[in-house]
Amino acid sequence: MKTKTLLSICLFLGLIITTAAQVKVGNNPNTINTNSLFELESTNQGFLAPRMALNSINAVAPLSGTVPAGMLIYSTGGTVADGFYVWNGSKWLAITTSANTRTNYVLVKSASDFPAPVSGVITLVAGTLYEINGTITLTNKIDLNGCKITGADGLNDKLVYTGASELFTGANTGSVLSLTLSAPAGSLFNINASGAIKNLLVQNCNMIGCNSLGTIQSVGGKVFFSNIVYFANTNGITFQNDSVVGIYDNFWDISNHNTYETFTGKFNIIQLLGGGRNVSSTNTATGINVSGISSIANGSLKMLLYTGTGTYSIGTFTDNWEVESIGLNTQKDDEATGNFYITTPAVTTFTANNTPTKILGTTTSTNLFRVTAPTNNRLTYTGRKTQSFIVTCSVSFTSTGNNKNYSFFIFKNGVQLPESGVFTKITTGNDEQAVPVLCTVLLNPNDYIEVWVENNTDNTGITAQTMNITIK
Repeated sequence: MKTKTLLSICLFLGLIITTAAQVKVGNNPNTINTNSLFELESTNQGFLAPRMALNSINAVAPLSGTVPAGMLIYSTGGTVADGFYVWNGSKWLAITTSANTRTNYVLVKSASDFPAPVSGVITLVAGTLYEINGTITLTNKIDLNGCKITGADGLNDKLVYTGASELFTGANTGSVLSLTLSAPAGSLFNINASGAIKNLLVQNCNMIGCNSLGTIQSVGGKVFFSNIVYFANTNGITFQNDSVVGIYDNFWDISNHNTYETFTGKFNIIQLLGGGRNVSSTNTATGINVSGISSIANGSLKMLLYTGTGTYSIGTFTDNWEVESIGLNTQKDDEATGNFYITTPAVTTFTANNTPTKILGTTTSTNLFRVTAPTNNRLTYTGRKTQSFIVTCSVSFTSTGNNKNYSFFIFKNGVQLPESGVFTKITTGNDEQAVPVLCTVLLNPNDYIEVWVENNTDNTGITAQTMNITIK
């Protein structure tokens, strides 16, 4: 009995000691760090964490119930990548190492994280992604060298250039994403690609308080500015001799000054889609200047809002443009129209009866849009796409003969349109007859129409006293 009682007391005391003590497993079990609650030590064995398959980082499964933050597991065989994960109370966070992180990546927390500048220019390492963390102030310029420079927070990740020149310089392009950019004494861009097939992407950025946004020129690839917001910039941006420029959902606040977007030189494609330009006359602001464009193959300016007291546009949008935005006159092939009328009558003669000839006389053109009047009694469609037009014509004429029959037609490219024919008769030489000539015609670019007449009786001529024709 005494033996059993003594054994029970020893076990109880051992339990108390074990519960209160630190625990060490492995080599040198009697030596433990004073700050360690649980310690493992081995020179030839490791710690094997619980292994299980995670199929979602947002669910505790295959664990169950309430899982406390700090739970550590090793996932293997699931749909998420193998590796260590810790539960933060709402999802599993991967514990990354240098083996599973990018090698062509630089986190920029200060200017010193960039490559060292040479002659005042920081040339980024080709193929590297630079992530801006916080506000980085630079006195040196950056050569993008085909790299991507980005922020995780477009409002709080900033590049501030304090020099008097430009932030992005040289012949190389790249990508600039999710950043606030500022150049109070200088400009943001002075890139000249010299026609090389390169692309420049600027997206989800704020451009604030710049002396100038600068110039992007001779980019042989594509220049895309997407989802950019502009505040308090003194001078806007110039695109010069770039092959393709796409500007999507850009918003210019009323706090900007002078000309926002200027285009000069030759372009293949310019597309502006969505966004707004709020221009103030107090800031001498102008939304867009296209007066310097020497040639453009295709231009599109659609779904923009031009508002404010400033100037919305400078220059003429040629027939190669389609413009359809609030604040600007709609200019597209669907709006093509033209008119001419006789100002000096002339006698139209015939070589024989039933032989049509073009009505003579001096004509004056009016209200021409994507239509020209290159010669008397002719309207030429100069749009870019095939259009259907309604032709409305009225002719009043006289003849020197009696009882003469005449037929009037619309001719397209010198070919009679039979459906337009109108027949009328002059009874005496003192009559003046008026006839309408109407039809619908399909015109391709550079097709033209004219008004012709034929004498169905003999070769007695006529004089068109008035003739007015409109296509629309």
